[in-house]
Amino acid sequence: MTNWLRALLVFGALAVSSSSMAQSLPEGAIQEGSLANQKLIQDAMAGVLVTVASQGCEQPEEFVPYVREMPSGEIGTRVWRELWIVEGCDDTYPIKLRFQESGAGAANWIIE
Repeated sequence: MTNWLRALLVFGALAVSSSSMAQSLPEGAIQEGSLANQKLIQDAMAGVLVTVASQGCEQPEEFVPYVREMPSGEIGTRVWRELWIVEGCDDTYPIKLRFQESGAGAANWIIE
């Protein structure tokens, strides 16, 4: 099993934490939590893990999501932005994501 796949499994098993790192909102955040459903979080997490690994951390320990921008636009094409703070490897990795609905019950994500 590759290191990033192992990290994905471990990271995917972690619950969204409300740890000490979540005591105050980071710059640009308007609320704690994610507007994405569990499936979308899992899908986006794969990209987040690759990004964090490319920055030198293959063993992330926790993440806390924050909303940066509430959904705007027409239902089915709404866009919103989040900030996921990932901690691990004695460092913090702020990952900015953009989500966009793509029809009823579907959405895409991109790391900004």
